[in-house]
Amino acid sequence: MKKKLLVLLIAVVAIGQSMAQKPTTMPEEWKIKLSHDFENTGIFGDILYGSNSKNFSVIKATDGGVVWSSRFKDIFEKINKVDLLFEVKDANVVFLFDKKFGKDQLVVADLSSGKMLWHSDKYQNIEELDQVFYVPEIEAFGIITDKTLSMVEARTGNELWTTTKWNSPVAAYYIDKDENTMTMINMPRTFFGSLFKGFKNQMMKLNTKTGDVIWENTFNGTAQKKVLSGKPVVILKPKGDKLFLQFNGLQVYDYKLGTPLWKAHFEAEFDNVVGRIKGGGKAVKKGVYGCVANPVVDGDFVYVIDMKSRSQQYLKKYEINTGKLVWTSPEISDAKVLPGLVKMNDMIVLQVGGAVEVQAVTVKTIGGSIITRRQKYYQNVGPYNVQAFSTSDGSQVWQSEKFKKGITNIFGSDDNLVVCSGKELYNLDYKTGAEKYNVALGDDDIKQAEKIISSSDVESADVTKGNVIIIGEKGVSCHSIATGAKLWSQHIKDGEFNGIYGKTAFYERDNGDVYAIDVNSGKATFCDARKDSKTEYSEDGNYLYLFEKKNVTKLKTN
Repeated sequence: MKKKLLVLLIAVVAIGQSMAQKPTTMPEEWKIKLSHDFENTGIFGDILYGSNSKNFSVIKATDGGVVWSSRFKDIFEKINKVDLLFEVKDANVVFLFDKKFGKDQLVVADLSSGKMLWHSDKYQNIEELDQVFYVPEIEAFGIITDKTLSMVEARTGNELWTTTKWNSPVAAYYIDKDENTMTMINMPRTFFGSLFKGFKNQMMKLNTKTGDVIWENTFNGTAQKKVLSGKPVVILKPKGDKLFLQFNGLQVYDYKLGTPLWKAHFEAEFDNVVGRIKGGGKAVKKGVYGCVANPVVDGDFVYVIDMKSRSQQYLKKYEINTGKLVWTSPEISDAKVLPGLVKMNDMIVLQVGGAVEVQAVTVKTIGGSIITRRQKYYQNVGPYNVQAFSTSDGSQVWQSEKFKKGITNIFGSDDNLVVCSGKELYNLDYKTGAEKYNVALGDDDIKQAEKIISSSDVESADVTKGNVIIIGEKGVSCHSIATGAKLWSQHIKDGEFNGIYGKTAFYERDNGDVYAIDVNSGKATFCDARKDSKTEYSEDGNYLYLFEKKNVTKLKTN
């Protein structure tokens, strides 16, 4: 009996070790040294690139071979430095702007060869990346100045057309190749810019060959893109003869004529639901996202959250074609954010309160140095609960009070409603709200959970399905959705989650260090980097590229 007990104890210890393995150092694949350091870096397929204000280099990701390395003035003699630079991966080009007080030079170079494709001094006062956008469907760039929008062929610089009807950044667009049209909505350059330049909301449909305006209208609300990633927070797309604009509810237009048909839209600003930015410092830019769940479309119907005010919120069901209101739920009182909405058979489940995404650029003075940080993290906003409504009449079927102290987010997986309170993982019966199980996360050693991700939603065929990945303040863990059993966990001190690439989750620390965790096994590797280093990840997550001063290193993450 003692021998069996000893064997059992050894097995338990072995399992515990496999669940919380210590990170190993990432093995080095290659390392090279260039003639310049790096302020900007990027990755595009099998090539890496990095630059400072005077130099640009492109490197093969496979073996570290230098494709080309050049000073900007060798690309074009009229640019000695570059004040604004960005690459356009889909077009395989890099944009270079040399600001010269009314004599700005724009140069577009081929990313693969470093050869200049074209240059122009026509487009002045380009201050933000949002003033240039690539339209791959017509292989052209939209360039926005203070007075015009010009559509320019990407590889030649030939101007296809210019219109004075548009002079603000594009928040979202839709290309219809069959009818050669582009439908788009705008956004302000900055808050103050919108005040002083007389900003107005525009929605417009243009002919992509001529720039002629087919129709123009306005929309409700202020569209935007995320502060760090630049991803639109609005969705614009047609369906049949209707055009759907989705943010802060839903607005529907006649796609052919541009006339408004119906809307379930509310005015709300959410930047203030999160107070002080994590880590302190002054917020130069700040955005809070995911405060209200996107509408849920189900056949001929759509479910939309309506936040009439901070004290009045409702869930509504509409006929999507006519805009006819089918039902309105009982009032959902005192909610500051409503970030989750899931339809499960004959129930629509609503999350009140929970994790919202914060993106910010902060400036902080330490000693005599000014430290600029780019931050992305999740923060909980209360009050919290979960409610379920009948899809047939909108009556409330159940409300769970188990989450008064917190919720991260919810998702549906088959007949499982998965909810995390931050300290416990729950699987609820979506029909009644009764617990199928609840599992305490204390043994995961990741401190407070911030977000849960269904492994089925990870865009990689290599990720094992049927699990829930739990992103915590101090690490990451994985549990079975069916049973709640912990499969593995990885403690990470002082790291911020930076996304899942392929089957690898990345955490970065303020000092530049990076952790890479295989979401199938929980095995972790570690990169000991300089504080001022920059990193890029391969799309499949198998490699990390480290830029330190003049050195570039390829490291294997698993």
